[in-house]
Amino acid sequence: MTKKDDQRVLTELEEFASEVGQFMEYWGFKKVHGQIWCHIYLSQTPLDAAELMRRLRISKALVSISLKELLDFAVIEEAGKSERGTRLYRAREDLGATILDTLRRRERKMMARIRTSHSLLERLDPQELQDHGVERQKVALLGMLIRLVEQSLDQMIKRQSGSVFDLLGMLSQSLAPRPLPNTPPQQTDILD
Repeated sequence: MTKKDDQRVLTELEEFASEVGQFMEYWGFKKVHGQIWCHIYLSQTPLDAAELMRRLRISKALVSISLKELLDFAVIEEAGKSERGTRLYRAREDLGATILDTLRRRERKMMARIRTSHSLLERLDPQELQDHGVERQKVALLGMLIRLVEQSLDQMIKRQSGSVFDLLGMLSQSLAPRPLPNTPPQQTDILD
């Protein structure tokens, strides 16, 4: 047994990777994607499938499929071969580019599907909407929201590079609350 085989995975690292996995799951990935990515990203050296199996206590099949999917999403990349001849993996260093690539590949397509289905609903006769208890004004409001999200997404995607902090700053600005067109500002009660 080598010294590397004898090493335990830090409990805190396991917990953090699990939380990252849950966060990634929230965004439509699998939890294991986030866990594997976290271990690869935080590792001082590239990791192979066997090391990921050991750390995460998961099957070879699950690691293999997950690595392929992470490679397809370009969030990790191959980093040569180990002394044993197994493929090694490292995370892409440019987190901003990784996030932008994912937005281009997934979220843009998802928003296009949302816009298409919304436009079908929006084209229905107002009487038909009313007969089915659907409020036309709220359909229109959701249309404005969809366009706002698409515009924000397009602005982020057009960026070629920049740090992840630049990207997060841009995202927070685009998601900052703004008054909707043709709506009066909200009044607040002031307590004396």
